[in-house]
Amino acid sequence: MASELQWRRRWKPDLYSCPWRPLNQVELKDGDTSSKYFIKTKFDDSSYELILTDLTNFWYEKLADDALTKRVSKLNPSIEAPITKVLDQIRLSIEKPGQDTRITLTHSNEKVILKINCLLAGMPFHYFFQTGPANNEMGRDHMTIPLMAMVGELYRQQQELFKMLASKDKQIEDYKTQGAKVSRKYLETTVFDEVVFHNSMVTSKGFEEEVKTFGENAFMSLGQDLYREISTKRAWLLSSPVKDGDMEVSETTGSISGGPSVESWSNRLPASLAQKHTSPNKVNVSTNSSPAKSPASSKGSSTDTTPVKDTEMLRRQALERKLELEEAKQQEKVKKKKKLKF
Repeated sequence: MASELQWRRRWKPDLYSCPWRPLNQVELKDGDTSSKYFIKTKFDDSSYELILTDLTNFWYEKLADDALTKRVSKLNPSIEAPITKVLDQIRLSIEKPGQDTRITLTHSNEKVILKINCLLAGMPFHYFFQTGPANNEMGRDHMTIPLMAMVGELYRQQQELFKMLASKDKQIEDYKTQGAKVSRKYLETTVFDEVVFHNSMVTSKGFEEEVKTFGENAFMSLGQDLYREISTKRAWLLSSPVKDGDMEVSETTGSISGGPSVESWSNRLPASLAQKHTSPNKVNVSTNSSPAKSPASSKGSSTDTTPVKDTEMLRRQALERKLELEEAKQQEKVKKKKKLKF
């Protein structure tokens, strides 16, 4: 437990740990207008990674340093700003598009171009992502297997809740045998029955409405949190030797250039399901135009602190406190056992 806590403090989130989110406020220029698109992104100070999907196909782009600067300069010759500020603007336009933000999606052969038009410091700002087809492993590693893990974890949590309800029913029954009564009739509950509960859920109106959405709610805020936690735990398991019975997961050795930054889920799959890894297409766009000075130029680099980073820091601090409490409880149990020996 202590080693995992230390690892979490050092670990830097990667594309695998970034949750999917619905791509809202997007105009579809061609293709099936009924398609639903989801996107996941990873931004840092000088680069980004992006995966886009319509749940049938996956597209990927990674751009950094000079190639990123050249694309921004070509599209916005009258704007000069630190690349960190530009990336923050692009990220916010995707994650929280405002009223002045316009996002359009166009299919071009096998590529998908995602264009952004918004305002940066009061001036028009333009950018586009030029994504190419991703390999099959990216769809499996970033969508299929994490979703299966989420379903499994939610089922486990459901069973734990059922056990808690059964214990509560026994406690209430014990109170009743001692003559206790509820103060209000409407507060009285019946004994929980798992079969009755399941049947009432699948015949309810809410079940029908959820099926109609075809899983759109899977990546709302709670789903995003669970996706992030599962991916973080997976990264911990892959980065450290973990023995569970006869199974051992060895330490990862590094990442593949141009692809996602951590080891594939295929290393934890049966051999029959694992496939040979190939790197996703990497698209670079070079330009030769140089930007002109602008009154909207930023005087100084942007701060490293953003609302997303603040939220991530609070979440990680809460996890650290939880792990510390669990570690303290384990140490207390060990101390009690030692005392009993004397």
